[in-house]
Amino acid sequence: MEIPIKKNRSWMARVHQGIDHLDLDVKCAIMKLAGQACASDILLLCEKNLGKKVRTVEDLITGWNNIRERMDLHGRWEKEGNALRGVFSECGCPLIRSGLVELHPVQCYCSQGMMETIFSQVSGKRIEVEIKRSIGRGDDVCDFLIKL
Repeated sequence: MEIPIKKNRSWMARVHQGIDHLDLDVKCAIMKLAGQACASDILLLCEKNLGKKVRTVEDLITGWNNIRERMDLHGRWEKEGNALRGVFSECGCPLIRSGLVELHPVQCYCSQGMMETIFSQVSGKRIEVEIKRSIGRGDDVCDFLIKL
């Protein structure tokens, strides 16, 4: 691994460790804010995949599931009555997958913030994402629940 990448991983690991010592509300706020930056990337990928603008939650989950499948990432978004559930057997964060950032439990709040942002944008209402389980916290899957 190149020296700048190793340095970045080490630096980010220390940032994550520092954030992890903060009060839960502060920890969540910092990492959710970071995750908001990725929402537009996911939305653009979904629109490119679908060949049209994402206008509904159904468009979003169809495009997102297609992208995950194309990237050979296991797991998907499923509608469950008035809720959506995303169960994934590997972390979908491109920073984690690329090796630029090591997986750390606080990283899950970043994903939560990204999902809350993108689903809120598309649905036109404030959406909260509940982290039921996460690989970053030692579980075998990431399991996110969204009540619509």
